[in-house]
Amino acid sequence: MQVIFLQDVKNVGKKGQIKNVPDGYARNFLLAKKLANIATPASIAQVKMEEDKKKLHVSLEKQTVQKLAASIDGKRITIKARAKDGKLFGSITAKEIANEIKKLGAVVPEKSIGADHIKELGEKKLTISLDFDVRATIFLIVEQA
Repeated sequence: MQVIFLQDVKNVGKKGQIKNVPDGYARNFLLAKKLANIATPASIAQVKMEEDKKKLHVSLEKQTVQKLAASIDGKRITIKARAKDGKLFGSITAKEIANEIKKLGAVVPEKSIGADHIKELGEKKLTISLDFDVRATIFLIVEQA
């Protein structure tokens, strides 16, 4: 019997998945506990439409992330900090870097900035890891204030 899962069922199927299962298992367990519905041509078509809608949404999100990466890739950001003998008194954090990127017109989550606390003056190459394995590289210049 072909069923459409309404919830994830361990080792059997995931929500929204269409799958053939034994008739007894479907009637006595899946349908009885409302974990699945019988797959009709109309419900199969609806599930396919929802899958297509999800794929379209994901591709649009990916395009947005790629545009964001392209807009910041290769940019130079300058942060001034107090220092003595090339060493900073504090450190430059991901939050400060995210705020500087925001001034460029792009919003990047702090967790996506691949930088430990920067404690020295000079230029650093930072990799920003965005969703969908999209990466951008920026150059951070730390100058003495």
